[in-house]
Amino acid sequence: MFYANIDGYDYARCVSCGSLHIANDVLVDIDNGNSTRLYDEAYWNEELCSARTRARGESLTRAGEALLYCQRPVTRFLDVGTGPGYLLDELAKQYPKRPDLFHGVELFPPVERTSHPKYVEGDVGMLEETYDVGVCIEVIEHLTPRMLGKLADGLAKVSLPDSLWLFNTGMPDYVINEDRGYLDPLHRGHIVSYSLRGAAHIFEPRGFRIMALPGKSFAFVAEFQPAADALDFEYRIYHPLPHNDALLRESGLMRQAAFESARAYFYYSEFMARTEWALSLQRELGHKK
Repeated sequence: MFYANIDGYDYARCVSCGSLHIANDVLVDIDNGNSTRLYDEAYWNEELCSARTRARGESLTRAGEALLYCQRPVTRFLDVGTGPGYLLDELAKQYPKRPDLFHGVELFPPVERTSHPKYVEGDVGMLEETYDVGVCIEVIEHLTPRMLGKLADGLAKVSLPDSLWLFNTGMPDYVINEDRGYLDPLHRGHIVSYSLRGAAHIFEPRGFRIMALPGKSFAFVAEFQPAADALDFEYRIYHPLPHNDALLRESGLMRQAAFESARAYFYYSEFMARTEWALSLQRELGHKK
């Protein structure tokens, strides 16, 4: 179903999953190596400033939230698509006594990048170690479904039971209601806005459980081979694993930012759900008059 024409490219909305994506023939062309946006030096020159800003704010917060939600003790963290590695640098500042905890991998590294010893150039599937938790921030909107499937294969390879991955990306509700300019094929290279159902279609056959993050139209989590039924996020926020809570408390900034962000968005989602219930009840009573 046609959605919009953006910079000369048609975008559609998938009738089965609701994801927004650039035209199918363009997706095939991108899979064949003809990207709408090359991730070259010019791209990184435009991206580095925002990457640094994110690393000091929202990316650091999302990393803390991933630790808060994870249901296995965290000893190894991976930033997938770490770009210049600025998040690794910020995490190193927060955890100077844990040089082996945080790792990053980037397939298209910029010339200007971190000297962090755990920065790896390449694809996540080439990594030989396993990880308990990680983030993937502003990455998958650049990937075709075929590319995202390859990423999911790589994550399955490096995951352990209950490993948790937090994806920060503009989902359809976010694009439609909050940032109409998010899909941007020529400048930022944003070609797909994945819905939860679209992400589940790709990740679940590979052993992941996809879950929405309450109140966040720009993030979701994937748990690998979860050992139990999905825990309510209110429980995860207020009852994190003791090991992970202790880890977060080593950085007062990380613990506070993660907890307050998770709590604020959770209660916002609860408020919106109650408001919608009240409005629907009001509409129903109005029809009966």
